[in-house]
Amino acid sequence: MSRTKDLSIINCISTTLLAYFFTIPVHELFHLLTDYAYGDKVTWFSAGAVQPMGNIDYSALSPFHRIMVAGGSASILNMIIGLLLMVIVLKLSMGPMMRLFLIQFMGSQLTTGVGYFMIGGFFAVGDWGLVFKHLADQPGLVVALRIVLSVVGSLGIVGLFFLLNYMSYYFIEDKNNKKERLGVAFKLHLIVMLIGYMIGITVTLLSPAMGSGELNLGLGLLYNMMWFSFFWGFMFTGPMHTLPPKKSRFLYKLPAKPNWVLFAVSVILILIDIFVLGPGIQIN
Repeated sequence: MSRTKDLSIINCISTTLLAYFFTIPVHELFHLLTDYAYGDKVTWFSAGAVQPMGNIDYSALSPFHRIMVAGGSASILNMIIGLLLMVIVLKLSMGPMMRLFLIQFMGSQLTTGVGYFMIGGFFAVGDWGLVFKHLADQPGLVVALRIVLSVVGSLGIVGLFFLLNYMSYYFIEDKNNKKERLGVAFKLHLIVMLIGYMIGITVTLLSPAMGSGELNLGLGLLYNMMWFSFFWGFMFTGPMHTLPPKKSRFLYKLPAKPNWVLFAVSVILILIDIFVLGPGIQIN
């Protein structure tokens, strides 16, 4: 009896595309909803940036509300969603395909959240750079925020390296088999980094914010550095064999039989992300 050919990489690409689609475009959707919640209007919505009209009187808002509407809400929500997904993955029983997707989705949400924290704290650019701009009359608060964001972002990114490594062993039967570890780590983590970085840069280049000067290639490269969390998830699991579990956590192999319907749906969504949401939608 012939064994089923292992095409688990197809499923891993599918779940990676879905994890990306429901993380970065949704991050921008959070910005849009926040703008509307505070009474502003949005002129352009894209997968790379949201351009509000700027009708909000920030001087009339408390520091907390300035933080939310100026740009902080999206990365905070990414963090909350990522932590909820982590609890779900750790505590609930589920099939291999769902766990595969939720691990990548959790990692995408967390790396976006802590990535924006770290970038904002250290470089004062991106979402949190806008927050600091609108808190210019509160220099002490800006300094405190930058310190907190730098520390939380850095610790969060490093912690994610270990968390992704921990999650790998749901799919690794023999923790001492380097070939098996490399195969799982590549499909589960490294693919996310490669695809996330390529799509992220492409969407950045297509964004209307490039034409307006709000974005440039340098900032795009900086923002997408956050996907390197998955690179270190790969390194910790595969080549470096960092902190392997004392007791086996193996539950199942990566699903070998490709789900072609899921693959088609994920590709369609990413094409929409790149060619529709990338250039942006003008909102009248």
